Amino acid sequence: MMENIKTILVEDNNVRLDRYIRRIFPNLKQSAIEKSLRRGLIKVDACKAKSSDRVNSGQTITIKYLDYIGNTSSDRKYNEGLVNLLRDNILYEDEYILAINKPAGVIVQGGVKVTVSISDLLDQIREGETFKIVHRLDRDTSGAIIFARNADVARYLMEEFKARRVKKTYLALTSGIPNKSRGIINYPLTKKYVSGQEKVVIDENSSRSATTRFSIVARLEHNVAYLELRPITGRTHQLRAHLAHIGCPILGDGKYGGRKAFVEGIANKIHLHSHSLSLKLPSDKKITITALLPEHFENSIKALYPPFEWSLPGNY
Repeated sequence: MMENIKTILVEDNNVRLDRYIRRIFPNLKQSAIEKSLRRGLIKVDACKAKSSDRVNSGQTITIKYLDYIGNTSSDRKYNEGLVNLLRDNILYEDEYILAINKPAGVIVQGGVKVTVSISDLLDQIREGETFKIVHRLDRDTSGAIIFARNADVARYLMEEFKARRVKKTYLALTSGIPNKSRGIINYPLTKKYVSGQEKVVIDENSSRSATTRFSIVARLEHNVAYLELRPITGRTHQLRAHLAHIGCPILGDGKYGGRKAFVEGIANKIHLHSHSLSLKLPSDKKITITALLPEHFENSIKALYPPFEWSLPGNY
């Protein structure tokens, strides 16, 4: 990759960094600016910065590898492939929202080590539109996720999620079967560094309450449970931390379950799926969006199926 560096001397005071960059490069998309800032390709006075930072006269903005989303043809090809994947997995759309069955492994919003995420491509799914993120799923969690068509709808939906009026249902396979057929896991959570990595852990002194309802759909072979989960709160990694704490880590989730999270012959992928979202649109119309299980999850159920029939949700 050839290095391409542009240096800009700021001539104004108290201007947002992203707005100042767009003055100089009006065709540069906001998503490209955000991604470049996260990757350290845009710096202010040789330091990493955020789009909302204010710049002042005399400061120097350095921009490397000016481009929009990808720098190379392979980057662009990957991005086009991901856009097509998102389009192929659209579950529902109307004048307010777009819903997608997010594949496992696809990142919703990027970070320092993320090359591309859905947030970088929200202006490419539908021509002339830029969708807004209103909630998130982990990288390795598949299933239903919704995006708003404009800022007003985004604000409305974020308030609906915050007020817990959006009903969320997940499906999971766990290594270990809960003692009860149904119940409530109610442990407060906090983020801590454990053995050098950030994790969400149970902390009785935390003010961040977290509540998960669960019910056993089926008891499978190798002491695996097929669970339906209804998170009442929406804490980061809530389901993963709660299930690991009761001795039933999600299959494939080595971060929270360690070696117990893996069963021989079963795909080493996290078996957690956002199965449905029930919500009220700004028009007061009530809808439920349902996402079919991903292939690895479905194959694991078939491999672990006991020799008699169940009435299962998901794809069954």
